[in-house]
Amino acid sequence: MAKEPEKKKEAAAPRAEPVKGSGTPIVLKDRFQVYPATPLYDFDLPSATAFACSDKRDPSLYLLAYVCKPELPPRVNVLRTLKGHTMTGLMPLLEWGVAEWPPAGRQCLLVIYQRPLGGRVMPSLDAEIAPLEEHELVKKIMPQMTMVLKELAEKGITHRAIRPTNLYWMDERGEQLVLGDCVTTPPAFDQPVVFESAEAGMCMPAARGSGGNIDDLYALGVSMLMMKMGRNPLKEATTEQILKGKITKGTYSLLVGDERLPLSMIELLRGLLCDDPAERWSVNELELWANGRRLSPLQPKQDKRAVRGFAFLGEEYNTCRELAFAMSQNWDKAAEPMMDGQLEVWLRRGIENKDLADLVGLAIKNAKGAPAADLKQAEDLLVTRILMLLDPMAPIRYKSFSALPLGFGPALAVIMGVKTDPRLFAECLTRDVPHIWFETRPEYDPTNSQIDSMFKDIKAFMLQQAMGYGLERVLYDLNESLPCQSSLVADSFVAEIAELLPALEHTAKKIDPRTLPMDRHIAAFIACRFDYNVERQVTALNDKTAHNQLLGMLSLLGTVQWRLGPESLPGLASWIGAHLQPVVAAFHSRARRRDMEKELPRLVRSGNLPELFAYIDNVEEKRRDEDGFMLAKAEYAASSQEASDIENGTDRRSEEAQRYGHQAAGVISMMMALTALSILLLIRFF
Repeated sequence: MAKEPEKKKEAAAPRAEPVKGSGTPIVLKDRFQVYPATPLYDFDLPSATAFACSDKRDPSLYLLAYVCKPELPPRVNVLRTLKGHTMTGLMPLLEWGVAEWPPAGRQCLLVIYQRPLGGRVMPSLDAEIAPLEEHELVKKIMPQMTMVLKELAEKGITHRAIRPTNLYWMDERGEQLVLGDCVTTPPAFDQPVVFESAEAGMCMPAARGSGGNIDDLYALGVSMLMMKMGRNPLKEATTEQILKGKITKGTYSLLVGDERLPLSMIELLRGLLCDDPAERWSVNELELWANGRRLSPLQPKQDKRAVRGFAFLGEEYNTCRELAFAMSQNWDKAAEPMMDGQLEVWLRRGIENKDLADLVGLAIKNAKGAPAADLKQAEDLLVTRILMLLDPMAPIRYKSFSALPLGFGPALAVIMGVKTDPRLFAECLTRDVPHIWFETRPEYDPTNSQIDSMFKDIKAFMLQQAMGYGLERVLYDLNESLPCQSSLVADSFVAEIAELLPALEHTAKKIDPRTLPMDRHIAAFIACRFDYNVERQVTALNDKTAHNQLLGMLSLLGTVQWRLGPESLPGLASWIGAHLQPVVAAFHSRARRRDMEKELPRLVRSGNLPELFAYIDNVEEKRRDEDGFMLAKAEYAASSQEASDIENGTDRRSEEAQRYGHQAAGVISMMMALTALSILLLIRFF
């Protein structure tokens, strides 16, 4: 009897009230109030910080706002799709937008979510929690996860951030599990390698790409296992150890180890954690399992093992994939055993794969035939080709750069966003490394041909160093939703071409007018995103003369205003007008220059860039000015010559006078002779 009251008291203990915001809020879209003074540390992500938020329309709601890192590109296309869409099993995304963020001293992207009241499933991957029961996982959680992954698949979206630290209990009772944020960073950027398949885990975090739903299913399988065990079985392992273990043992064996699991969980995990993407369960198969249909458990496939191992840097490797991974981790040491023929012999005798040995032998022969000056480059390309042949499932690996084909775009965005050296990325493209990857595919895939063609196009853009091209053009071609990265508009998050001129208008109010309203990023952004041919304007922008460059800039921005508006941009027009003196000075007529200097202020105040351009680049006025200048040059030359002759009094003038005198004397003599002859004839006949 003594224990009963205490039990009731414990059951009646209220849950702590969720934190509300305090302090001066930042208002987003005139509705959501974000509180910089009220951080929500329990919801922080590796690359985004969480703050309390409230809704003016419904103050009773508990919300949170993620503030994104400016240097990391968010998934804008996914943001647009998920905004305001209620999906069971996914944390509701209510709004997103850019606002001035005082702690950062600049504008940042804010993403507003409805706040889960039950907290994270696991506070960290190093923490231990009470293991979830089989019944809860199988009957409650998996159906919820199956439903949300199916709906995401139907929308063509991958989550790419499924892990226990990004899974939340939406309600206080822990009945509804939801997936957390997936938009604040590039796909899988914050994913620990344990949640990525071996091939994706080998990539740089930014270069994993959006992947497919099988990648989400793999991460879900790892998460379910950790929730069943209540811990991360690999928390002490390094990234290299985890990848090596997945390659040598397989994901299931590596993670499960000696853990005893229920039969239903074994079936589920073998299906989700299958290392062969072609054999891994799809969403449809997961749905069948969730609905009670039991499938035959998949048995792991073993790579063909060598009769004898290949010795490399003091260790022996028995499969091609193990060896390829080891060589990729020791790039500078990998070429030697390839060039001296050891690898080809091992493939032929140890692995007994004649076809692979022939391909490796041909690659080595071509590398040895390279000129001595290009030998190092040839060896690097040999290593990358042979690694692709040894492990076709692995990503593109070139020196320290590794990426899946569709991860090149996010990788370049992060490289340029954090301002690291892009030379290795550029080198990878100029040496056609992606093409080698497509060449070495064991099976033909039409999609690969399309992507290979895309890489050829972007290589051509990159090799042109003019404004509107180069790496900046590649950046926007590979990232269709990436905001313009120009420092002139970086604070405004310009994701659409229609947002560019208003952002420049805003910048014009606070920037030093001596700065040009054009740079490589803006030129490339317009060339890539503007649905109008601006090749002529871009060509003028890269002219050798300053006044033609300015005309090209004005024409380019004016064309954007003409097609997309707004009607008036007085600030931007004034900003451009401050740089037009070389254009005015290019006219020869002083009268024309005076007229222009009087008229330009009026045009600038109107804020109409096309009208401003039409006035200063008037073809008829330029022709008239040129004709007048040529005539003036001719008249000036003649007058100068005449004045010079008069002033100098040279021998040439004396000679001309003597010549003219002789001519005059001759004429006079002839006339006198004719006169005398006429008189004589008259006398004779009369």
